[in-house]
Amino acid sequence: MGVFTAAIFDLDGLLMDSEPIWMWAQMKVFKDRGALLTEEMQLATTGMRMQESILAWRAYFPGVEIDPAAIREDLLELVRSRMLESGQAKPGALQAVETCRRAGCRLAIASSSMPEIIAAAVERMGVRDLFQALVSAEGEAHGKPHPAVYLSAAARLGVDPADCIAFEDSVFGVQAIKAAGMFCVAVPEAHNRGRKEYAIADRILGSLTEFRRKDLERDGGG
Repeated sequence: MGVFTAAIFDLDGLLMDSEPIWMWAQMKVFKDRGALLTEEMQLATTGMRMQESILAWRAYFPGVEIDPAAIREDLLELVRSRMLESGQAKPGALQAVETCRRAGCRLAIASSSMPEIIAAAVERMGVRDLFQALVSAEGEAHGKPHPAVYLSAAARLGVDPADCIAFEDSVFGVQAIKAAGMFCVAVPEAHNRGRKEYAIADRILGSLTEFRRKDLERDGGG
C-alpha cells in the first residue's frame, strides 16, 4: 500500500530534549514572582499551550500577582536563548526525520510551543530546510488534545489527515493525533511510560532510535 504521504512531528520532548529547559525557565519566572511551581505541576500540563498552562497554575497561587502576558514574554526570552545555546535533539530524532524525508514524506512540526521557540529549535537542530510547515497551536482556537494544530499541519502540507503519520510524546498530543484521524506513533518520556492513555496510539516506541523505514508502511510494516 506504500508509505504515508506526510509525517508530522511534535517538538518538545519528542524531537528536542527541551523539557529540562522549560522546567528551569518556568520555575524561575514563577519563583521571581514569589510562587513555587513544582515539577509535578508542570508535568500535569505537558502538551498544553503556554497560556493554558499559566492559567491552570495561577489557580494554585491566589495571593500572587500573575500576568499571563508578562510571564509568556519572560518564558519566551529564557527558553529561546537557552535552546539556541544548548538545546539537544532527542536520541533518534534527526534520524527519524531523515528516514521520513528519504521515504518521500512531506514534513511538518505541530507544536504547542510559541512560533519563536519552534523556529529556535529547528535552527539549533539544523533541520529548518527539511520541513515544509512549522505550525504552532498558539494560532489555533483550541490547543491539544484538540486536533486543530494537526489538522492545520496537514492542510499546510496539502495532504489528507488519513495519509499522515504523526509522532508525539505527551498524552494530550496522542489524543490530538487520534482525533485528527492520523496514524499515531507515541514515544512517551520515561516518567509517562506505562500510562494507560497511550493505548490509543497505533504504535508505542521506547525512543525514536527504534523507528525504522518499515514503520512508514500503511499496513503497519510488520
